[in-house]
Amino acid sequence: MNKRLSAQSISPENVSLIDEIIRLSDFTFDRLPMLDIIGERLVANMSVMLPDMTYAVCEASFQQLDYLPMAQVIEGLPSPAVLAVATGHPFDGEILLVIDRPLVVTVMELMLGGKANQLTIEEADEFTSIELRFGQRLAEAALFELQRSLSVVGSAELELDRVETDPDAASVANSNSLCARMRFSVAIAGQSCALEVVIPYDALEPIRPHLGKIYFGDRGEGSNGWKDLLTDQIEMAHMDLEVVLNEIEVPIQTIMGWSVGDIVDLCIEEGADATVMGADKPMFKAALGKRTNGYVAIQITEKLQDLEVGEDADNTD
Repeated sequence: MNKRLSAQSISPENVSLIDEIIRLSDFTFDRLPMLDIIGERLVANMSVMLPDMTYAVCEASFQQLDYLPMAQVIEGLPSPAVLAVATGHPFDGEILLVIDRPLVVTVMELMLGGKANQLTIEEADEFTSIELRFGQRLAEAALFELQRSLSVVGSAELELDRVETDPDAASVANSNSLCARMRFSVAIAGQSCALEVVIPYDALEPIRPHLGKIYFGDRGEGSNGWKDLLTDQIEMAHMDLEVVLNEIEVPIQTIMGWSVGDIVDLCIEEGADATVMGADKPMFKAALGKRTNGYVAIQITEKLQDLEVGEDADNTD
């Protein structure tokens, strides 16, 4: 997937061969295989992020990684496009996120309740204000997923700096500065869309040693995407709780003889604690009380040891 540029493809002007060799000597064309892995991780993350935003099936793929000067990047930008400029660790400078108009409009229509099979993308020379706003939201979400994807080379913290539509205003490096460009295709709601990540080589300098060798595990304080997703889902889950005042044994013959109006003594002493149960397991001890509105309430007084069994079991090997 990595591509190396020839002298002909990188030269923005018709210069002599000697001048071109001197200019190219300032660039490093070493393969950075970790950018491929970061790109694949970004694809996996976007394949979860976009359906969460739009409630539509999405298929993303990593198309290409190549190296070219900023001038050539600007020349190849789609028009119009949302050009999001971001900064932050671990990059030493600005990076550029390019989102084409079909992706912005498709996401906007779906988030506003449009039907996937009724979308039509009309050509336009520029974005409306509402399209730009949704483009900014999409850029922020994509940058967060890129931040997570970078965990394979260390911790990352990216922040959207500005959103542009003028390519010249979105240039994140000098015209002859070498950049790494990752291209992605996104199929969503029957639309074929595109997204690009452009990182100047100078901005890669702090992590370039890590990009030259392949490893797949998270490093540093980088988060695990699936762990974060699972944690979020667990935190949003609901659980039924039961408050057990007391448990008593009653002969079956006595129960069979009960009738309306009979009084059952629960044998609860004043000040006795109740037990809070979850999934048929005791979780807390609680004291009974009454709120000012007249409702009965409980106050957690003790966390039962049963909650720690799972953690202790992991440490008994």
